[in-house]
Amino acid sequence: MERLSEFIPHISQIAVQTCYAGMNIVVRVALDKGMNPFVFVAYRQAVGTFAMAPVAYFLERKERPAMTCAVFWQIFLLALGGITFNQNLYFAGLAKTSSTFASATTNLIPVVTFIMAITFRLEKVDIRSRRGQAKVIGTIICVGGAMIMTLYKGPSLAGTQHHLLKINKWMLGALMLFGSCFVWSAWLTFQAPVLKKYPAQKSLTAMMLLMGTVQSTAMALIFEPKASAWKLKWDMELLSIIYSGVLCSAFAFFVQTYCINEKGPVFAGIFNPLSTILVAVLDRLILHVKLHVGSVVGGVLIIAGLYIVLWGKANDKKETDQRNDGLTCGSNNTIDVCPVEIKQPLLENEGYHHSDEEISRL
Repeated sequence: MERLSEFIPHISQIAVQTCYAGMNIVVRVALDKGMNPFVFVAYRQAVGTFAMAPVAYFLERKERPAMTCAVFWQIFLLALGGITFNQNLYFAGLAKTSSTFASATTNLIPVVTFIMAITFRLEKVDIRSRRGQAKVIGTIICVGGAMIMTLYKGPSLAGTQHHLLKINKWMLGALMLFGSCFVWSAWLTFQAPVLKKYPAQKSLTAMMLLMGTVQSTAMALIFEPKASAWKLKWDMELLSIIYSGVLCSAFAFFVQTYCINEKGPVFAGIFNPLSTILVAVLDRLILHVKLHVGSVVGGVLIIAGLYIVLWGKANDKKETDQRNDGLTCGSNNTIDVCPVEIKQPLLENEGYHHSDEEISRL
């Protein structure tokens, strides 16, 4: 069980990406039936808030830290970027493109997150070492594979051509999706410092969802003031809202917060390519979208890049453990390396677990 617990963040991220893949298919069907994307985001966050708030209230009543004005506004900005701007841009872009295209663009997130994390010193990269080079090269390969899936279709494996949307509508949707990737990367990056100041993960998630609900509702009323667009029926629209709110807002946001706290923002972002692969498969099985050569080639590159980055991060952990062991095992002011059994999580990032004294100073 101890060995299995090391891989909880990995299993959690795979579960999140599976939920996101299913969401792309369900929401795409609902959008095709006429659902407004801005109204959908508002309802989705409301469902997510109702699902997460009771859990946060009862499980963290005794350990929830006091709220300060500074922390409140930081959480407000996290919700504005990671929920309101991100999701409204994403689903508006999804409505103008396709499920596979929208999912593929999210693979820009790892490289943007990687750059942001380095810029703000949340991720360390020794470019002279093989592990540092692996993280850089693996990220580039991931994004390259996603770009191949996006820009190169190639011949269909079924021998037919796939229908293309009008270029103006497609490009507008693409710009929205790229903007969504940028604000999502910022959310992944800047959530780590806020977690140090407010280390109640469930409560933080619930507050972001609540603020995101208010912000998204205000935005939806601006872009869609008609009352008829807000009426819900027992159809695919309601299913997409409940599915996305419970699994992709409440559950996924909490898991992302947990993984950022345990492993850092780059670890959370690098799993996004898995969703692209799953969406391509589901597109074929459920929506009967033809699979193209570009999707296969891009998918292989994405998986390869993912494992290269994880290899680099795993070796970062080993290097850190060896250095710490050498500094703590000496006696009489000497430094001797002591053989110990490594029991820490495989991909734990240096700098993400602080002592109580360090947290109080923050």
